[in-house]
Amino acid sequence: MKAALMTLGCKLNQAEGTALGTLLKELGYRMVPWQEVADLYLVNTCTVTASSDQQSRQAIRQALRRNPSALIVATGCYAQVDPLAIARIEGVHLILGNQEKFDLKSYLIGSSAGQDRPRIAVGNISQGKIFQGLPATGEPSRTRPLLKIQDGCNGGCTYCIVPFARGPQRSLPPEEVKRQFAELLRRGFKEIVLTGIRLDAYGQDLGHAASLSGLLRDLISLPGEWRLRLSSLEPQHLTPDLICLLKASPHLCRHLHLPLQSGEDEILALMGRPTLTTAYRRLLEGIRNEIPEIGLGADIIVGFPGETKEHFSRTLRFLEEMPLSYIHVFPFSARPGTPAASLPGVPSPRERRERTAHLRSLSGEKSSAFRSSFIGKRLPAIVLGKQAAHGKGWLGLSDNYLPILILDGGEEMVGQFASIVIEGIHQGLLVGRWRE
Repeated sequence: MKAALMTLGCKLNQAEGTALGTLLKELGYRMVPWQEVADLYLVNTCTVTASSDQQSRQAIRQALRRNPSALIVATGCYAQVDPLAIARIEGVHLILGNQEKFDLKSYLIGSSAGQDRPRIAVGNISQGKIFQGLPATGEPSRTRPLLKIQDGCNGGCTYCIVPFARGPQRSLPPEEVKRQFAELLRRGFKEIVLTGIRLDAYGQDLGHAASLSGLLRDLISLPGEWRLRLSSLEPQHLTPDLICLLKASPHLCRHLHLPLQSGEDEILALMGRPTLTTAYRRLLEGIRNEIPEIGLGADIIVGFPGETKEHFSRTLRFLEEMPLSYIHVFPFSARPGTPAASLPGVPSPRERRERTAHLRSLSGEKSSAFRSSFIGKRLPAIVLGKQAAHGKGWLGLSDNYLPILILDGGEEMVGQFASIVIEGIHQGLLVGRWRE
């Protein structure tokens, strides 16, 4: 029996997708690429935007076209918040919420491709109190495994559907994080990415004994040559202690992704965001002063209800002044059930497209300037694999999140560290050599 898996969305969903693939193999399925004919297709969906919903539905329909006789399973965030929308797609057999997805084995019993209507198992995730940890498996093909240590969000951002999809904040106990982390190191992985919905909120549900900075202090005490990367952190919880750890420890990657969402305080207030522009500016400038070569990224939503041309112009000017190395830009997408979905004054689709293009252009300029500043320098990188897109060389990733085309070396370098001398830039990639 063959199974194919499609995971959409964030790093946390990707980590859970890896675990679901492992679970399917334990159930006796042979995993095949998504494009191949399979007996079972599992779509691990995303719902962060309307586009994510559409992509999730498209993936399900792709599977149905590829093999109309296959068993079709949908899970993840879209399945959690709107299972009936998925149930309306003829041919879906099983819909599992985020709390139910890892009980896949029990739900597959009694499900078959011949059943008339889908079986829906989606619980009330707002009552979720137990953290669903994942096995520290790490796929052999992945050189940077994702370790889930947190789930859920207690935030009040008016545009965000995530609390409805993921439930309240829950953390993996520190001793279990350390055990899983040590197991990944034992298996030879050199870079591990800690992930969660609100990684910065790690430990808040566990009492005073747990915090992200405390967890990191425990982890960096582990021996060996390895590094740890943090996924997205909300800026209001980035403590001086954590910044000191980033600066001092060679195990921690010089890279932070700090969502902002707007460069205009009026819009931030409408969004329910806890960090305004003055505090964000102070934070970023302080980090850059402490760690000059750090990679800094941000999320921005354009076209939020009430955002005028003047608001956007101020956002553009603010971002131009910020020491960011890249910006992830998203046009506003109203999510049913969120407060922002009923707010007036949404800019037209054309305005949202134009503003998105402006900010993506700015992101390109900032990324180019940041990359160029490393020409002639050495950068520590992990070698990810063959660089197929360019036909030669190897793809590396620096600790400050810059992709590098490495022109020398061989297969033995994959998954290992290399100190790369940067010679130039080619098609958006830094280019360098392992040997001088």
